[in-house]
Amino acid sequence: MPTASAMNRRQALVSGAAGISLATTTSQQLLAEDTKSEDGEPFELKYLLPSCMYGYSTLAEILPEVSKIGAIGIDLWPKVHGNQREQASEMGEAAFSALLRKNKTSVECITQYKLGPFGLKEEFRYAKLLGCKTIVTGAVGPRGLRGKALKTAVGQFIETLKPHLAAAEESGVTIAIENHGNNLIESPDSLKWLMELRPSDNLKIALAPYHLPQDSVILSDLIRSLGNSMAIFYAWQYGMGCMEKLPKSRELLQMPGRGRLNFVPLLAALKDVKFRGWTEIFMHPVPRGLPILDSTASVTAEINRSRSYLSTCLESIENQSNSRDNATAGTPGGKPKMTDDKKQTQKVVFDDYNKLNQREAYVILNQGTEPAGPGGYTMTKDPGTYICRQCNAQLYKAEDKFESHCGWPSFDDEIEGAVTRRVDTDGYRVEIVCSNCNGHLGHVFEGERMTAKNTRHCVNSISMKFIKKGQELPAKIVKKKD
Repeated sequence: MPTASAMNRRQALVSGAAGISLATTTSQQLLAEDTKSEDGEPFELKYLLPSCMYGYSTLAEILPEVSKIGAIGIDLWPKVHGNQREQASEMGEAAFSALLRKNKTSVECITQYKLGPFGLKEEFRYAKLLGCKTIVTGAVGPRGLRGKALKTAVGQFIETLKPHLAAAEESGVTIAIENHGNNLIESPDSLKWLMELRPSDNLKIALAPYHLPQDSVILSDLIRSLGNSMAIFYAWQYGMGCMEKLPKSRELLQMPGRGRLNFVPLLAALKDVKFRGWTEIFMHPVPRGLPILDSTASVTAEINRSRSYLSTCLESIENQSNSRDNATAGTPGGKPKMTDDKKQTQKVVFDDYNKLNQREAYVILNQGTEPAGPGGYTMTKDPGTYICRQCNAQLYKAEDKFESHCGWPSFDDEIEGAVTRRVDTDGYRVEIVCSNCNGHLGHVFEGERMTAKNTRHCVNSISMKFIKKGQELPAKIVKKKD
C-alpha cells in the first residue's frame, strides 16, 4: 500500500458535484521536475508490444516486431481484439517457448477481459509457466456511482477478489485492473478508491487515458495520485473514438502525437512518481480483430511514429529541467529568478457574493451556457483584467485572450490559482470554475494548436466582468460564514 507520506506528497482526488474535483496543476509546474532518475540515468519508458495492434496476424510474424519498436516483451491478447493467446495454446507450451527464444523476447503481460477478474485461475498457471508477471483484466460492478456508494462498491469488489488475489500472489502474478467506461472502475475517483483500498501490491492499475477526460492537467494529477499502484500505462487517447467505423486518418487520432492530447505533462507526472511499470502504445481499430494498418511493416512504423513523439516529449521535459537549473544557478542562494506577477493588488472583503439575475444564475450557478456569438466579451481587445461576476476574483488577463472564432471569449492561460478544473457532469469534458466561489465559467480544451500554449479556456461572457487597465479593481468577496 502507498504510505501516508507518499499520499500527502501527491495531490489527492477530491469528490465534487461532478464526482471529482482536481486542484489545478500547470503544465509548467509538471515540467519543472528533474528528469534524472536516482541512479543519474534519464527517465525512460519500458515498452511492451500489444499483440492486438496486428489483428489476427501470426505470432511468427509479430514477435520479430517486438525489438523493432524498442519493446522488452509482448502483451498477449485473445479474441476478439487479437487471437495470439489462442495461437499460443494451439502451438503448445514447448513450441511457443521456442519461438519466444528464437526472437529473443518474452511474454510480460496477458490481457484477459473475457475471463474477468474472477476467472483467471488457469491463466495464473499459464502465466507462471511463461514467466509472465502481469495479467490485465476489467472490474465487475455498477457504473456511474459517486461518493460513498462508489467507495462501498469498490470495497465489495476487492473483498470478492481477495481469494483470486491470493492465487495470483502464489503464482507471482499481479492483477492489473484497467479503467473502462463499461464497468465499476471507470472514473478517476474509482481508481483512487481502488488504489487506497487494495490489500496487496499484487493488485494494480492499468491506466487508460482513452476512457478518462481528455485533459492533460487532470490526467497528470491523477497519475501523481496513483503513483506506484500503476502496472501499465497505455499511451492512448480518445481522438475521435473507436466504436464507429471512421476513415483511417481519423481512427489513428487515438495514437500519441496524432490526436489533441498533450502527453508532455503525463510523462512528466510518470517521471515524478518514478513509474517503473510497462508502457503500451495503443489504439483500437473498427472492427476489432483487424491490424491497425494494412501490413505488419506499416503497423510497426505507426507505433514507432508515436514512440518518436513520446521521445520528443521526454526531451522537452529534460530541456525544461535544464532551463530551470540554469535560471537557478546564477541567483543568490540558488533561488530561481522571480517572474512578474499577473495578479494586481486587490482588496478583500468578507460578505455575501454579488446578486445574480436570472440569466447570470442560469450560467454561473447551474452550469448553463450562453448562446454563442460576437456579443459579450467575445470581441473585446482592450487591455485589462477579467474578474468573476459573482465574487470579483481575478481570473484572466487580456494579454492571454485570443480569437478562436468559437463564439465565446477564449484564453490560453489563467491567472495563477484563479481557475479550478474538474470533470464535467457529462464525464468527458473538463469544466472550469472560479477557485474562490466555484461559479461556473465554461470549459477548457487542449491540443487544438490554436496558440503556442495549446490550451483554450472557453468562457461564458456572462460569468465575467471586464475591468479596463487603469481602473481600480472591486474588492474580492470571500463568502462570510453563516
